[in-house]
Amino acid sequence: MDNSNLWSGIRAFYEPTIEIMAMWMWGLPLFAAVVAIIFILSERPNGPISFKMLLNAAFPRDLHSHASARVDRWNAIILFVIGFPLVGLFALNGLAIATNVANLLSAEFGATAPLLHAAWAIVAVQFLVFFLATDFMGYWVHYWCHTNPFLWTLHKPHHTAETLTPWTLYRQHPIEFFIVNAVPAVFGGLVTGVALYATGTALHPGTVACVGIMAYILFFVIDFLSHVHVPVSYGWLDRIVLAPVMHNLHHSIELQHRDKNNAVVLTLWDWMFGTLYLPKKGETWRWGVNEEEFGDQNPHNTLKGFYGEPFVVAGRQIRDLVRVGRRHEAEADPK
Repeated sequence: MDNSNLWSGIRAFYEPTIEIMAMWMWGLPLFAAVVAIIFILSERPNGPISFKMLLNAAFPRDLHSHASARVDRWNAIILFVIGFPLVGLFALNGLAIATNVANLLSAEFGATAPLLHAAWAIVAVQFLVFFLATDFMGYWVHYWCHTNPFLWTLHKPHHTAETLTPWTLYRQHPIEFFIVNAVPAVFGGLVTGVALYATGTALHPGTVACVGIMAYILFFVIDFLSHVHVPVSYGWLDRIVLAPVMHNLHHSIELQHRDKNNAVVLTLWDWMFGTLYLPKKGETWRWGVNEEEFGDQNPHNTLKGFYGEPFVVAGRQIRDLVRVGRRHEAEADPK
């Protein structure tokens, strides 16, 4: 392939992504502003509301000029171009794994009789299994990112955000981005493969379409809403589906909120595994990771710090593990 054909292929692959990015660069702040205005109007149905009040709610002072927000925007551009096309590929690769697992089980144990025949039933079951499996593993990967020291090193930059905008969704270190998307997709593929074999059905094209829509609509819409700067609640649905207020609290610097509300879509997992925190009426909090790394001491106020600091910390962790291993070897073999 000559260079002209190579660049044509790259351009054809990325042009749709760049067009979407350009649209969202302007659209997302406006989207957050509309959500904020609706929130204020719903919170004060009978009280006086001025235009200045609505303007301050939609575009709070320093929200988009804060160092944290600037890092979010630049990182979003980088990750959007590199990562956005991969999100759908992760999901589709999960479905490819499902087909391979079903084929392996059929070859090992023999084919099973179909339990489902109607197309709608086949698509519904296959999609539901894949969605629940990926969301379940998404919860656990997120939980492990908070409890495993190495994974926390990669996830911590997301939590040093001191403002929340829709761009904070993309405040992810590239290595973390790969882990949190790939692992749930692989797990979802394994579980769905078992379901395909158990129901005696092949992967339906409608399932592929639904999963593609899920990857780009369901997760993204919920994630974008979860990073707006106003604590929108869905009422009693907060116990089931991740509302903005729930993830808003997840970003809290306050100790009582630490490692709570780890859901990706369904807060049902938080309830099941004891990490659900429903904010009290009137409860407030600041955003950040801890008091020692707040404000001017935030290690991720620049792109250099955002990308570089996790590698430095991870390098120290690996070095310490090697030293501990050598020490144990020396103690086991005193010669």
